[in-house]
Amino acid sequence: MSENQSIIGKDVLFKGKITNSKTIEIHGRVEADIKSEKITLGKTANYDGGIQADLVVISGKYQGKLKADSVWLTDSSVISGEINYKSLQMDRGAALNCRVVHNWDEKKINKRKDQNFEDEEAGGSDEN
Repeated sequence: MSENQSIIGKDVLFKGKITNSKTIEIHGRVEADIKSEKITLGKTANYDGGIQADLVVISGKYQGKLKADSVWLTDSSVISGEINYKSLQMDRGAALNCRVVHNWDEKKINKRKDQNFEDEEAGGSDEN
């Protein structure tokens, strides 16, 4: 096991914020925000909070706002909240009840919102 790898066991309850862990494997209950390179939620994991990572693999329950380059949802995953991803793999049986955003980029999203607002204003003035 590397020095920057963390494991939260099946019967563990963790509340707080996790930082400076390259990889983290969760099997217990976590109420936290995590920023890491790789996060794995095992089948017994129950996670509530924000995640920001390069790779996230979910086999358990997740609720919160997730931002990751790559997301893999296994057949036993149950997701609610929001997923922002660039690459998504979802196995048959994965349960999603969330907002799903592909290729998230805050600058592009804000630019689209501004453009839509300008288009609505331009369209609204033609009707009067």
